[in-house]
Amino acid sequence: MKNMKKILTMMLMAASVLFFACSEDEEEMLTTDEAKTELDQVSTDMSTYMNEMESSDGMAALNALMAKPYPFNDVKSTNYLSVLKDIQKYLLPANYLDLQSKEKSGAEVDRFNFDHWAGTYEWDATNENWDIVSNDPSDKIVINFPTEDGKDATLTIHTYEDIEITDGVYTWYEPTKIEADLYVNDIEVVDISMNADWITSGETAGEPTSMDVSVYLTPFEFTVDFSNSGNNASVGASIIFDNSQLFSTGLSAFFEEPDLDDTPLTINGYLQFLNVRFNVSINAKTIEEIFEDMEEEPYPYNTPEELVAALNKEFDANVTVDGVKAADIELAVNENTQAIDIVFVYSDGSTESAQPYFSEFASSIDTFFTSLETYYSNW
Repeated sequence: MKNMKKILTMMLMAASVLFFACSEDEEEMLTTDEAKTELDQVSTDMSTYMNEMESSDGMAALNALMAKPYPFNDVKSTNYLSVLKDIQKYLLPANYLDLQSKEKSGAEVDRFNFDHWAGTYEWDATNENWDIVSNDPSDKIVINFPTEDGKDATLTIHTYEDIEITDGVYTWYEPTKIEADLYVNDIEVVDISMNADWITSGETAGEPTSMDVSVYLTPFEFTVDFSNSGNNASVGASIIFDNSQLFSTGLSAFFEEPDLDDTPLTINGYLQFLNVRFNVSINAKTIEEIFEDMEEEPYPYNTPEELVAALNKEFDANVTVDGVKAADIELAVNENTQAIDIVFVYSDGSTESAQPYFSEFASSIDTFFTSLETYYSNW
């Protein structure tokens, strides 16, 4: 496993597939009807938040800025677009699974010189160009411009630092620190704080070893933290809307080898959608070995029930609503089809296939992230 996209995707998919065993804890649980009601409602609630995004002042302001001539533009700077492109890129949560899309060049590339471009930029509507006061201030970049509806907007880039990356053929730059904010009529609508470390050369050049990002993008807040060190990889992320948590995850994986290039031994953590939280613990390597054994002769399991029993020993999971357990999660054999199913086990001992709920959750989350990406794609 040699890049963050693969690690994150593997960890999230392994957890969200939810091949888990039944927990034996005798703790307070919701009634069956309460649990079903809450599980039904979460997908509906997720979809309603997208309507709030249409009135974003931040969206209108950045659209207005991007429609104007680029303020940092001279023939000596072939990479002058990097600073605003990186701010745009790290505002979007979906982009953190594809951090190697930056344009690479085999030729010499000039990096963005923050000190050179420090100063104040004022949009001159009459002449349709920028009035520039260089080195005032000397430690930041201040861009003043009107929005499409005539509001006063100010983008301030407090810090921008990057590092050269080369894989022996291509050379490019990745940001190591970004601090910026955007105000419209003196109201903050965007704030980004980003710190990252990167592999700078070799086969895995351009992959992050750690990242800590906090974004306020009215009306949302995003946080992402990732670390990849030794035999461990971990990721935490959250999306907050108007002080309400829409999505969060905290997952960690332990690998047998420090190159993280194999199936992890274990994956632990949680996935939460609104008030519904899935807690997981997976012996991932053992599960992989069980499926590998199924390809050998003689077949090690005489019945689907024996296979399910073996798999259930390697998982532990439950689903909670507002911190109260709604159901345990386990594998079971469908009596009619003999197919293996994932089921909720409710407080009264009854079971129900979890697949429809997971399909709804997956569809809701996919729609949410796709809508985020589409909505902000023109920034």
